Amino acid sequence: MSAEAVPLEARAIVVGCGIGGITAALALARHGIRVDVFERAAEIREVGAGLQVGPNAVRLLETLSVTQYLTEAVVLPERAVMRDIGSGEEIFEIPFGAEFLRRYDAPYQVLHRGDLLAALLAAAQRTGLVNISTGKEVVDVIHGNDHVTARFADGTAAAAEILIGADGIRSRVRRTLRDDGPPLASTYAIYRGTFARNSDIENAVTLQAGAGHHVMYYPIRGGSMVNLVCSFKSERGEPGSDEWGTLDELDTTFAQANPLVRRIITHLDRTKKWTQFDRPPRSGWVGGRVVLIGDAAHPTHQYFAQGACQAMEDGVELADLVGGSGDLARRLPEFEELRFARTSAVQSGSRFWGEWSHAGGLDAELRDATLRAVGGRIYEHLDWLYGADRSAPIPSIPPSRDRYEVIDAERAVYARGLARS
Repeated sequence: MSAEAVPLEARAIVVGCGIGGITAALALARHGIRVDVFERAAEIREVGAGLQVGPNAVRLLETLSVTQYLTEAVVLPERAVMRDIGSGEEIFEIPFGAEFLRRYDAPYQVLHRGDLLAALLAAAQRTGLVNISTGKEVVDVIHGNDHVTARFADGTAAAAEILIGADGIRSRVRRTLRDDGPPLASTYAIYRGTFARNSDIENAVTLQAGAGHHVMYYPIRGGSMVNLVCSFKSERGEPGSDEWGTLDELDTTFAQANPLVRRIITHLDRTKKWTQFDRPPRSGWVGGRVVLIGDAAHPTHQYFAQGACQAMEDGVELADLVGGSGDLARRLPEFEELRFARTSAVQSGSRFWGEWSHAGGLDAELRDATLRAVGGRIYEHLDWLYGADRSAPIPSIPPSRDRYEVIDAERAVYARGLARS
């Protein structure tokens, strides 16, 4: 079947049914636009467990009428707190109380990723304008004069006015726009876990950090469970290899942690090791009738807890930009102009905060003194990220000093993808 012979059954195609992709589909549907969503996996599910949703994204969920599906799932933490992982001493906090709510017109929420995805899916399907197909792996994107066609590994194809690449860090759609190689890996290994909450765990987003390692934990599932993430800098092997981020390194690194940390890390899933990827900020998200969003466009590290939030912002702002146009593609170039500075600051800031939070020695003492000096003025440093007023100045982010590299495993994945072109 030629590209011209593929019927346009929807005005927009979304490749990828993660949080960013389904948010974009829902937001477009609210503008009356029919959307076809294609997911590579055989079933739709979110990998991982906990997710932090800042007020910038909570406001979007309220606008999209998604919060009604999340009543029993969300937890409203009282604060975020950073502690020294050795002593357990509190370093600084961000209160999420009345002043936070007044300033940002929305709470800070934590929940299970699967619960948020299920809520977004329910809201999207309720519109009657979103069709979702699974087991559909994109192998090529063909540009036409008045449409774009996605070709799938099963030999089928679909066409629409625009195509949104929301297919994550290893985006196939991105490769059709630019050949900038695989994503970059950090040298930090990550282990995750969940466990039943007990009285040791306060209602807070807690970061306990030391030189080159940390644990992060907070309640989920209405407060009944705890999400736990443990990360440390591995000095052995290449990220992703069997020699890197091993269990003996994990045990040695956290052997001197305070008793609470040593207790809770027994709940880690020791069979699954994660590698953390990102890319430096790069333009080129739009090509003809194709646009990238979320991790496909601007993948970021976890330290700002903004990956999903920025993907949701992408989806809503893209829909608002093109939704009122008779030609959906006409305003696509404006999307990158609208979003690039903000997402770049999140990418760079997340790298910086990750390095700063893992500081040791005099650097850690300077960090702690700086954070304590900020004290009650902390919200002034968050307005650009959480506030509804986008005129707040975006901060200047110091360059990262840590090592980031393309690892052999990612080169192989990328090469296989190119070979299928």
